[in-house]
Amino acid sequence: MTSMKYSALIPAFNAAATIEAAIASMLGQDIPPEEIIVVDDGSTDATGKIAAACAACVHVLRQENQGPGRATTLAIQESRFPILASLDADDIWLPGKMSAQLAHLAQYPESQAVFSHMRSFRDDGIEAAANLVSPGWSRSTMTIRRTSALDVGTVIDPPSGYRGDMIDWLAQARHLGFRLDMLDEVHVLRRIRPGSLSYGRDAEKDRGYAHVAWLALQRRKGKA
Repeated sequence: MTSMKYSALIPAFNAAATIEAAIASMLGQDIPPEEIIVVDDGSTDATGKIAAACAACVHVLRQENQGPGRATTLAIQESRFPILASLDADDIWLPGKMSAQLAHLAQYPESQAVFSHMRSFRDDGIEAAANLVSPGWSRSTMTIRRTSALDVGTVIDPPSGYRGDMIDWLAQARHLGFRLDMLDEVHVLRRIRPGSLSYGRDAEKDRGYAHVAWLALQRRKGKA
């Protein structure tokens, strides 16, 4: 078993209903994190209080509401260990996730980051969109070397309420020539819940994808 130490990162906004389960899934790994950094992104509920009570290794930082990208950036900057693994506050790591991904990074030192497949589930009793399995090019499945994360830089939030912060950030990583690997196994459960940024199709929220596509085009032109 690899001895690589890592920091676990959670950006959270009004996640009082799910933050405890997210943290528990981190603490339940066969290789648990050395620290868990929760960035409370201006929540108006008890997200920060609940997170802080979970374990001594949980460090809660608070910022005014700026978006998950800025919260993720702060967590990266404040982390202390050479490997970083992140999770959205309403998702869950499955047992064995970190041992599989840490072993992959140990075996392939040329890889900057490794991801996994994820399975969606719903907590509202509706079957639509549940149990779908897909490659998880997302914050919740990502395990990355800290130096590489710092090299990519700020996770830019699209205009308020829009989606696409991690799509843009990973595009930046690929633009830098980083090797990003995908494990075939499912190691993360992605929660689908009404009110979350990732819930359903929404033309207004989806405008963020157009914004990050524009940013990618600007990078190819050498303007970003």
